[in-house]
Amino acid sequence: MRNIFFVRHAKSSWADLSLNDSDRPLNTRGHRDAPYMAKKMTSIIKAVDLMICSPARRAQETCTYFADEIKSEKIVTVDKVYHATVDTLVDVIMEIDPSVKTAMIFGHNPGFTGVYDNFATRHIDNIPTCGIFQVKVDGEWADVDTTNASIGHLLYPKMFINR
Repeated sequence: MRNIFFVRHAKSSWADLSLNDSDRPLNTRGHRDAPYMAKKMTSIIKAVDLMICSPARRAQETCTYFADEIKSEKIVTVDKVYHATVDTLVDVIMEIDPSVKTAMIFGHNPGFTGVYDNFATRHIDNIPTCGIFQVKVDGEWADVDTTNASIGHLLYPKMFINR
């Protein structure tokens, strides 16, 4: 069994409208939610073989919180994760090295919600910011499809943090 955890970036700031979308940092809530959710993940997984991250600053900052908490040193920035479609994200999964058993990918909606719905039996409208879901793959990464992959955990900040 292989596992990939999709982590939507934490809440980002719109304070400086002159920034390019890819340069937007986390806001105060994002800096609160990301380390909190990273700590929650340690009750589910103890090690991650590979972290794949969008080049967007908000995804990179979110990834850093998780890498620090989980003690992961293998982080790869993959440009095509930024604003990726479902098909592109499935391609990213299929390209993971066969030696990797557990991976995480940090990125964006609407692609992440689309991936969830692709593998789920029950559809959802939106993966919230800093939401996490697991795709369990019974087979090789290169062979992932709806016949051998399913949704496991689904976590998001409002499950644990009162606003």
